[in-house]
Amino acid sequence: MRRPRGSADSGRRTGHGCPGARAFRERLGVAHDTSWERLHLYTDRLCLRAPAPRDAEALYDLSTDAEVMHGIGKEPLSVVEDVRALIEEGMIGGWRTDGLGAFVLVTTGTDRQVVGQAGLMIFDRRDWTPSTWATAGSHDQPELGWALRRAHWGNGYATEAAAGIRKWAYERRSIGRLVSLISPDNLRSQRVAQRLGATPTETVTPADSKRKAVVWSHPPAA
Repeated sequence: MRRPRGSADSGRRTGHGCPGARAFRERLGVAHDTSWERLHLYTDRLCLRAPAPRDAEALYDLSTDAEVMHGIGKEPLSVVEDVRALIEEGMIGGWRTDGLGAFVLVTTGTDRQVVGQAGLMIFDRRDWTPSTWATAGSHDQPELGWALRRAHWGNGYATEAAAGIRKWAYERRSIGRLVSLISPDNLRSQRVAQRLGATPTETVTPADSKRKAVVWSHPPAA
C-alpha cells in the first residue's frame, strides 16, 4: 500500500467546530494548514471534521446503541466517560499515529447537528485487526467505515460522507486500495457499500471480535 501524504482543510470555526457558510461552498478543497486538528472536508450537506473530546455527548447515543455497535463489530458503551475515552484513545489516536482516522459528521444547514462518524482505519490483513502502518507493514489495509446515530438513518448521510472520504483518500492521501469490513447481517451498511460501487469479496473473522465480516472492495481511484 502507498503511504498517505499530508493535506488538510481549515477555516473559521462556528457551531460544531465547522467553518462558516462561505467555506461550505468549497467542496473537498485543500487549505494551507496541514494540521489534522484543522482538517475539514465538505460534501453537499455535511462538514466532516476531526474528532475532539467534546464530541462525547453528541456521540453518546450512537456509542450506547447496541444495534449500531453490533453493526461495526463492537460492544456498546454505557457511560459518557467511556465514549470520551474512545474518542481520545481510538479516534484521535489514529490521526496522531497514522495521519488518518475517523471524522465527525456535522450537517451544514442552519440547525447544525452531529449525525455520526465515518473515516479510515488501518487493518492488518494477517488477522484483520486494527493496526498501524508501522506494525502491519506490507500487510496493511486501509478500511473505510461509517456509523450514524439512529435518528439520522435513511437520509443518505453515510453514503455521502463515505464517498467524500474515499475521494479524499485516493486524491489527497495517495491510498491505493480501500475496503470496508461489513457484518453479513448489517444490511444497511451493505446497501451503502453497493451505492458506493463496492463489491463483496472474501469473508474473514477478525481475531479481536471473532465476528465474521465480509470484505467489500471499493473501486480504484479514477
